Amino acid sequence: MQPHEIEQQSFTIIDKEAGDHGFKPDEWKIVRRMIHTTADFEYIGMIRIHPQAIEAGVAAIRRGYAI
Repeated sequence: MQPHEIEQQSFTIIDKEAGDHGFKPDEWKIVRRMIHTTADFEYIGMIRIHPQAIEAGVAAIRRGYAI
């Protein structure tokens, strides 16, 4: 199995285990990556993402800022 296939399988498992998490799709990409990296599903209940955080982060990257 290729690395990207393993990663996708891991994400599928996380999605199944997390169930209805309440995050928007873009937010879930971040939280799911945190869970994947740490194997800690408790992040689901601990993380709060400001409504403008993703937009601001993308804008900062496009301007060349380190985030």
